[in-house]
Amino acid sequence: MIRSWRAHDGATNEPPHAKHRLDRRRRDTSALDQGLDLLNERLGNTSEKLSDLPVAHIEVIPTATMSRNIFYAPDMDGQAESGEVVWFSPPTDPPQERSMLVVGRDRHEVLGLLISANENHTDDEDWLPIGSGEWQASGTPCWVRLDKVLSIPEDNVRRRGTLFPPRRFERIADSLRKRFDWS
Repeated sequence: MIRSWRAHDGATNEPPHAKHRLDRRRRDTSALDQGLDLLNERLGNTSEKLSDLPVAHIEVIPTATMSRNIFYAPDMDGQAESGEVVWFSPPTDPPQERSMLVVGRDRHEVLGLLISANENHTDDEDWLPIGSGEWQASGTPCWVRLDKVLSIPEDNVRRRGTLFPPRRFERIADSLRKRFDWS
């Protein structure tokens, strides 16, 4: 004997338990997708276009006035931490994305040193060579600026899960300790 099942909307002939399983699978997939989206967002693996990034509110502070402890502590927990590289969109026209090395936090502000691939920094004592890495897509050597710290709100930076090599970070930390009395 063939039974005809009628759903609430009258659109199917499947028994109620089959429809319930299908609905549950859709919910489970949706929850999984939401979880993966959240994880990717925390890691900075988003598909945001550069034009979609908010222009960062940037405060530039002389490094000598920012004496603080510096230590390598990257942690992919959702907040940018010391030893990570993050990107931000400065107020420029046309919009561009810049990278910085995180050296600390001040509540909801990320503190970092600007990274640049400009070869003019080669002989400048305020810029320390850091070599190439994921922070420069072209693979060209880069420098990090030591005499100024950028303070940028956490929600104005993009994380991509890029960690700075520990030995290179320690070299920068040593320079900050010697020149600017960081500890």
